[in-house]
Amino acid sequence: MPLASPSRKIHAVSGQYPCSFGAVIGLAMACACGDNTQPPGRSPALSVLTDLDPAADVVEVMLVATPAQVEYLDGKTAQVWAFRDGADPGSAGSVPGPMLEAKLGDRVVVHFRNELPEETTIHWHGLRVPNAADGTPVAQMPIPPGGTYDYEMTLVDEGLFWYHPHMHGDVQIERGLYAPILVHGATRPVVAADRVFVLDDVKLDASGELSTYTDTLDLMLGRQGNVVLVNGVPDAHVTAAAGSIERWRFVNAANGRYFNLDLDGRPLRVIGTDGGPVNEPYDVQQLVVAPGERYDLLVTLPSAPGGEVVLRTVHYDRGHDIPDPGPIDLVTVSLGATVSSGDPMAPRGVIEAIPIAGDTTRRRFVLREDDSNPQSPVFLINDEVYPDVTIVPSAVGAIEIWEIENDSEMDHPFHLHGMSFQVVGSDGSIATPLAWKDTVNVPRSTTVSFAVRMGDPGRWMFHCHILEHAERGMMGELAVSP
Repeated sequence: MPLASPSRKIHAVSGQYPCSFGAVIGLAMACACGDNTQPPGRSPALSVLTDLDPAADVVEVMLVATPAQVEYLDGKTAQVWAFRDGADPGSAGSVPGPMLEAKLGDRVVVHFRNELPEETTIHWHGLRVPNAADGTPVAQMPIPPGGTYDYEMTLVDEGLFWYHPHMHGDVQIERGLYAPILVHGATRPVVAADRVFVLDDVKLDASGELSTYTDTLDLMLGRQGNVVLVNGVPDAHVTAAAGSIERWRFVNAANGRYFNLDLDGRPLRVIGTDGGPVNEPYDVQQLVVAPGERYDLLVTLPSAPGGEVVLRTVHYDRGHDIPDPGPIDLVTVSLGATVSSGDPMAPRGVIEAIPIAGDTTRRRFVLREDDSNPQSPVFLINDEVYPDVTIVPSAVGAIEIWEIENDSEMDHPFHLHGMSFQVVGSDGSIATPLAWKDTVNVPRSTTVSFAVRMGDPGRWMFHCHILEHAERGMMGELAVSP
């Protein structure tokens, strides 16, 4: 397919007051409006993939996976694998990779090239795509070193998603192969800034390089790094207007770390989850974001200029007596000149509950772990270890209730490919607020149920999104027939 002449086509979010969002930073990290003082620390900026198609409803990009170098720690280089913008000959790989930005209804074409020394794929986490674009080894042939593959999809959901490999995920994602996807809806709240925060951690040795040592804790809990990152940098700092209201979107790209967000005790208004806006925004004091999950928030910043407010992750007890490391700073926000943002109207999802009847098919999936050999733990679904699993049969349009029972000593985030679902109570009642999810945390020794309407035909994966667990057996396969 010939490529159109290059053009930058950024669907930028408008600010409440003048603020320049360049093509490189896009809408991902807002500039310091109202105060030109550069905050200390490192700016968690994101780049945006170049759109090569001038049509308003088509986004065509070139994406390359390649070895690269980054500095997680100042002055210390780490050898990583990373995505870069293939339309920019001078681009280097970055962690996270460049953001794919588009709008609801766009046709997206991704020309992908693999410059890694091993085969890989790309999974478009959370997007409802044709099965051939899902990026798993059951949906496509893996892309060999030097190989190419074209992914094509039409965007039917708005919100924050992300892309990453679906081969040796615990290794390839940890090495840096992940990036956000932002799909704009028709309605956007008027806010001072719209920021995308990609949460991750890495295990580094003293030289600043990625550690190659994997211990039994890494295998049991999912690798938890000793350096926490926001958009690829530790100790992230941004500047914002005092008294303003901003939109913060989060994705947890970590192998195993749970983030429990706390903004100095200030309320966080949840306006969206994995699959876009919720039907009724709600406030929380802290917000647990499990691996693979996304959340969309409105935050009101303190009104006094000159101060700071800090976004932290605080301890969340997810099992196995994981010790409390204390609060970890994620982003420090330096407050500039005061700006009154008013009260933005949050987008609300127009979500209809999936109809459930007494004869709706119910399926039960039991999550277990076997650590009898600590050096080689095994994680199971219905006592089966992938790839030796029983394929779950279903049909396009079928409505089912999936009951995910966690019969283990730690939480597991459960991710379903190809379709979104609605969490329901044990009696089948829809949980409130009504929201679309594709990844849900299942706390230890509990059962979480959801209603799902089967989507496109094909072979779809479901698995724990603690990557070490998925790669060691906690994965299954769903076959949807026409």
